[in-house]
Amino acid sequence: MHHSMKQYLLSLLLVGAFIFAADTVFAQSDVLRPSETGGWLIGPVGGINLVSYKTNSFAILSSEPSCFTAQNGSDVAPFFGLTAELPLNENMQNFIMIELLYDSKSSKFTTTSDARTNIPTKINGNVQNGNIATTETASLAYVSANVGYKYNFTQSSSPVGPGIQLTAGVGIPITSTLNKTVTVSAADPNNGGLQTSNQTFSVPVKDPATNVSPGVRIAFRGQFTYDIPLSPAWIATPSVGYDLPVTKVDNSDKSWSASSAFAGIAIRYFIGK
Repeated sequence: MHHSMKQYLLSLLLVGAFIFAADTVFAQSDVLRPSETGGWLIGPVGGINLVSYKTNSFAILSSEPSCFTAQNGSDVAPFFGLTAELPLNENMQNFIMIELLYDSKSSKFTTTSDARTNIPTKINGNVQNGNIATTETASLAYVSANVGYKYNFTQSSSPVGPGIQLTAGVGIPITSTLNKTVTVSAADPNNGGLQTSNQTFSVPVKDPATNVSPGVRIAFRGQFTYDIPLSPAWIATPSVGYDLPVTKVDNSDKSWSASSAFAGIAIRYFIGK
């Protein structure tokens, strides 16, 4: 898992490097330097999170604390919302950024001890040696409000070219559920086939010691951006970045935090003064 996340981050850094290099190619393009001046921008934004969980080792089933365990985790989840960009000067290099996002941090936990074999299992009235396996995922999502600063390296009468952006945000949890699956399999002596039974159940995310659900999530989002005017009124902005949490999902023995590398695109409408 750690190896794959390093590959994800390396890929995002390479994309960021490409975004900056592209400015040298398109810097003289009339399309990328529209004549519209002043104003502000607003529009939708969306993309994917490459979610990474960091946890202590924990028991998937509280009834079997030493048999079925997991630690850390990773998966892909979406984010989308609305973004606004407010220029601080006429050369379109300095901006205040405001975002309101649905930010999913849903992911799969990585099992470290997920199965037991040769367990006496009753099937069709007969006791046979069977196998038990477990998995756990989290349905975790926030509504996040982010505010920050963006700097574009190119002066123009409209946002254009490469930039960097840093925002700080507060997320309110709207989904926080742990989903556990137990799979039991054993040979049926009546027909010689393998019989499998799956049981899935969900429980709310709560600190077992305090019975407290997840609180607000505070995080920083740093990203590379590239503004591409599609017309005098519309700007497309692809971006890659990393979301670093300050708070944890819960502070129990699991000590669970959720971060993500991400890639997305915003399409903003340029409202002139």
